[in-house]
Amino acid sequence: MADDRGKPGIRDRLRKSGLLTRDFSILMSALVVVSLGFGLLAPIMPELARNLGITDGAMGGIFALYFVALVLALPPSGYLADKVGRKKMIIGGLIVFSVTTFGLAFVTDALQFAVLRAIEGVGAAMVAPATFALTIDIVPEDKRATAMGIEGTVQMIGIFAGPAIGGYIAGEINFIYPFYLGAGLSVLCAIIVSSIKEPARSQSDEHPSLFTMFGAWKRNVQANRTLIALTVRGLVMGIVQGLFMLGLILYWYDEISMSLTEVGIAMSIGTAVMAAGTLYFGTLSDKHGRVPFILIGGAIMATGLAGMIFAENVMHIYILMAISELGAAISNPSVGALLADTMLKEERGRVMGAYQTVQGIGNILGLTGLSIVYARISHDAPIIVGAAALALATAIIAIYVRDKKRLPATGANSTSTNITAIRSTPKDE
Repeated sequence: MADDRGKPGIRDRLRKSGLLTRDFSILMSALVVVSLGFGLLAPIMPELARNLGITDGAMGGIFALYFVALVLALPPSGYLADKVGRKKMIIGGLIVFSVTTFGLAFVTDALQFAVLRAIEGVGAAMVAPATFALTIDIVPEDKRATAMGIEGTVQMIGIFAGPAIGGYIAGEINFIYPFYLGAGLSVLCAIIVSSIKEPARSQSDEHPSLFTMFGAWKRNVQANRTLIALTVRGLVMGIVQGLFMLGLILYWYDEISMSLTEVGIAMSIGTAVMAAGTLYFGTLSDKHGRVPFILIGGAIMATGLAGMIFAENVMHIYILMAISELGAAISNPSVGALLADTMLKEERGRVMGAYQTVQGIGNILGLTGLSIVYARISHDAPIIVGAAALALATAIIAIYVRDKKRLPATGANSTSTNITAIRSTPKDE
């Protein structure tokens, strides 16, 4: 539909680009639903752990079990995403998540909590590489960053509402109800995904096995060494994610005296900013290159996070969350597109499994290490470590990754030539 001035609207531009297809639209609708379910639980999981008598120091270790299970399950999950299909893996993982989320409503001790969190990690491992690979499979190659922007935006739409709804329901109505709602939304998402027509996949010359995930990663590194820098960045970002999942929320509870409802609002403000900017910056990345947006976004994220230690009230937290997540909106679609640019199509599931394994290790290090730092050193220390890690991740990209020049499109069938390459050093020869 064109606007009043005769210019094509967003829907027309997306249709012309090849992105507004039936299957891509279905997948994006499913992501809205499941993101809402995930967001519901974000502000209340640390409080549930404290209600079970889990100390702050031990909480990091128990939360890390989720990522231990995820890391162990990613190799077979990445393999199966390439072997039996993306859609089957996504649906299976969503069902696992639904069952465990429902079970969390009835836990009575730390052991039950830990076991269910570990099983949730298996479900996440089934979903993550398959969703990434399926998204890339069904979009044009020269629109990957735009697709990553759309994917990030629709996820943020769900996550935007989730924390505020979950925090409000838990704080004002009943603490358990968000778990019921989250379980139901996961089932709904699985039903939506089942209607996608998955495209046929080609197989690599090597017969895939459970043990070829890092072999596939190595082959892709040999083709494009940018993947090394991105994987190192993934490890660092995993550590920072551990801070956002636990340490930052505990800091808000203890230092700012925020309620469950206020924590939910803070998270929703951040995701709203991300949702508003992700598609826009993804589109700019397709036009102007990936690296500048990763660098600018990383610097803004680090600045917003570091400012948390100077916050004195809830309003300061709201503003700083908006700043930090603006940085995420600028950088995230470019990171996803740059990853896609470095991967061979037939091995994306396994390569993404390897990448997310490394990121999961970072999550484990972040949750366990930063929770110990929080409990034994100071409540400010994890934030300082997290901001420094973000700065390091950004510096890695700045030093080692360059965008190659992009050739202009010459027709409807033209594809992107934006293949980035890591700058070689004497040690690499």
